[in-house]
Amino acid sequence: MGRIKQHTVIYLTEKDSREIRFSRASLIFTAVLSGLLILSLIVGGTYIGYRFLSPRYQAGNQIRNKNLLRTINDLQAELNTVESYLDSMVQLNNNIRLYADLPEHDLNIENLGVGGRVQMAAPGAPRNEIEVLDSDIQTLSTRVSVELENYKSLYLDIQKYKDRLEYMPAITPLTSDSYYISSYFGYRTDPFTDAERYHSGIDLAANRGTPVRASGKGKVVFAAYSQGGYGNMVKIDHGFGFFTIYAHLNKIGVEKGSTVTRGQVIGQVGSTGRSTGPHLHYEVHRNGKPVNPLKYMWDDPTI
Repeated sequence: MGRIKQHTVIYLTEKDSREIRFSRASLIFTAVLSGLLILSLIVGGTYIGYRFLSPRYQAGNQIRNKNLLRTINDLQAELNTVESYLDSMVQLNNNIRLYADLPEHDLNIENLGVGGRVQMAAPGAPRNEIEVLDSDIQTLSTRVSVELENYKSLYLDIQKYKDRLEYMPAITPLTSDSYYISSYFGYRTDPFTDAERYHSGIDLAANRGTPVRASGKGKVVFAAYSQGGYGNMVKIDHGFGFFTIYAHLNKIGVEKGSTVTRGQVIGQVGSTGRSTGPHLHYEVHRNGKPVNPLKYMWDDPTI
């Protein structure tokens, strides 16, 4: 038998029936046409999406990238600010330790990234803004952790040595608005001989009669006229290897053997002894050697 070339579909209702006849060729044609139509819709939809929606998507990505870069820049600026605060904390830690006569902590460990941040990515690896930011955050986190441990150590050390703090030379013998430094610590030209000579303290020029204060608690071990060119002089032993000298005084206000507290007036500025004018010659000695008094004048904001 030959193949059936026509197909009949009978449509029945309660009242009548209908026959729909179509050939095999028309069935194939209809199927192909439907497939082409579906394919056209897919291709057309893809084109429309690419033509009209893709630019919007790309524009959206560009906007998001700009926002991301802006955020990264803002975070980097914040990191720089935090790093400057951390550097200040490190310096403050050292100042407190100097004030308390405590050893400094290990700056090599603490200053990770100083002089160029420590980068966490492998050498030669491609870098981008996010990698740099991530590296900086890790470095800063490390520094904060180390500094936190340093402050814990500082707190424990101060607890051990708190009794000695009131004895440390820590303030300027004159109020900050009453003097200027006329001669610094170290070698200088002698005003009498014009020769190079070691100056074991600093000279604070001030009006005659300006009150002179003890820079720390201690015992007065000398309070009289000195034959060594210092004129009227007071020497205070603060213990723990420290003593201070106040020379060229106009008047002496304490006696040998008395105990003085920090800030107590012990005399007045003068020009007695080997002096060219009213000033206070002030010395700080540690373990038998003179040291720069400026390191122990914490109350003067100009220093």
